[in-house]
Amino acid sequence: MKAALLGVRTGSVEEEGCLGIRLYEDRHDPDLFYGDERFVDADAVEFHRAQSYEVALMQVAEKGLVEPPVAFLLEDAIVSEDDEVSRSAEPGELVAIAVFDFKPGLRDAVIAAYERQIPNVRGQESCISFNVYPVIGQPSQLVVIEWWTSPSAARQFATTDGLSIETGQLLASSLIGPVPEYLHELTEMFPKNP
Repeated sequence: MKAALLGVRTGSVEEEGCLGIRLYEDRHDPDLFYGDERFVDADAVEFHRAQSYEVALMQVAEKGLVEPPVAFLLEDAIVSEDDEVSRSAEPGELVAIAVFDFKPGLRDAVIAAYERQIPNVRGQESCISFNVYPVIGQPSQLVVIEWWTSPSAARQFATTDGLSIETGQLLASSLIGPVPEYLHELTEMFPKNP
């Protein structure tokens, strides 16, 4: 599966409509993978899905996945996105993703909190990137993708910054499950000879 995923990343570099693909494996579950794919439009996605490396990935997935893959189509970031970081994540850095599911009626309060929190997080020297996205067609979900210089820097900020603590408390009371269930620490995968 990992080889097929990396084949997609390598092949997609030549696609005119592909803005980039980043691939990750979960640090605590090496059989769990995440991808962040960006395309100029739906036609570019359709073109991508027809490429031989994507077809090969789907064939491997049909045989090897325990559960079908889940794709989240994201709206624009709730605060204009950070500039795209063009390098891969380095060893020791932390990339984390969370797909939050909210109790009915609480998503808007969390979005309002993130609208205040995002500039605060991005202002930290140890933050490389921090973005929050609504999920298209899923009004009770948000996706958070964050990148820090280290896990300890992320944890220290989350536990000492007043606005971060306030946002964390709101999340804890707004989510269907406990916050740690949603958080996935990732390692970026990339071909040895890109």
